[in-house]
Amino acid sequence: MTLTSKLLSRTTLLATTLGSALLLGACASMPATSLAPPHPPLVEGRTVDVVPYPDQRKLLASRDPALAANKRLVFDMWRTLFNAGQLEKADQFLSPNYQEHSIVVPNGVAGFARYHSARITRQNAVPALITDPIVTMVAEGDYVAVARVAHYLEPDDSGASYTTTYFDVFRLDNGRIAEHWDSAQIVPGEIPLSAAQGGAVPVTGTEGFPQLAMLQNTNPVLANNKRLAFDLWRHTSEAGREEMAYNYLDPIYIQHNPNAVTGRDGFIEYMAMRPDTLIDPYLEAPLITAIAEGDLVVQVLVGERRDPNHEGVIVKIAWIDMFRMQDGRVIEHWDTAAKGEYPKTPN
Repeated sequence: MTLTSKLLSRTTLLATTLGSALLLGACASMPATSLAPPHPPLVEGRTVDVVPYPDQRKLLASRDPALAANKRLVFDMWRTLFNAGQLEKADQFLSPNYQEHSIVVPNGVAGFARYHSARITRQNAVPALITDPIVTMVAEGDYVAVARVAHYLEPDDSGASYTTTYFDVFRLDNGRIAEHWDSAQIVPGEIPLSAAQGGAVPVTGTEGFPQLAMLQNTNPVLANNKRLAFDLWRHTSEAGREEMAYNYLDPIYIQHNPNAVTGRDGFIEYMAMRPDTLIDPYLEAPLITAIAEGDLVVQVLVGERRDPNHEGVIVKIAWIDMFRMQDGRVIEHWDTAAKGEYPKTPN
């Protein structure tokens, strides 16, 4: 039986055994429509391709007017600056004190405009939609996360490509974007400016028990979803207790990490490579933020990577994961992972 067949069988069983009243009660806490795009067919033992959301306009909707406005600001910024290349309008969207954490982009509004204007051809017309393949947009509080499809070349030099997920996370303040993190990593030959030279602000996060305050939300479902992602990560990824995946993952578990495979058993096999350590009540990696909306949680951590241009130097980056929840379990996962240490981009 394929994973798709298992998913259909489980849904039918749930509807016939729980009874209509209980089923409606369970569904009442879940969003009517997922913020995640419909996934491609599932094949057990294989990674599932990352695909875009079919209608970007639906991602802008929110019952909270403030969240809808934040999403719209990021949406309009993206179309105007990144797609149309009208960088002279950067100060309409970015705060005067804009902080850049992408390790390859200079800090500040002027640095942002200078960096991107050299890489984007200016267009006279702003497109109606974002022209990049957007997976989803997730907003909570002052934060908006944008996930998009990334295509990289296979590391075997075959010329074939694969998909993974690239993330951008924005913090808004007073109607403008005040801070930005993304999935960028230093690659060989690309040496960014230091902070003292006007480069990006170093990536930092919250450590220890104060992380727990970042899991709060007035909506108990969203708070529980953030806690679920948080506990899954500290028990399995950090403490190496792969057997605890049975407490958190749906058996279907749709995997978009290109190095792992779909299915809970595949996750357990992947995590079994990590040594067992003590389980802390908080994440070992500093937590930058956790963003929950609908059935999705975006968790942003401080990661460490080797600098390919300076031997023995470790660079701190934003490591970003996204989880989809269903019936109190994690059923789908996207992250920043690429094959090989430094991903190759198609020409």
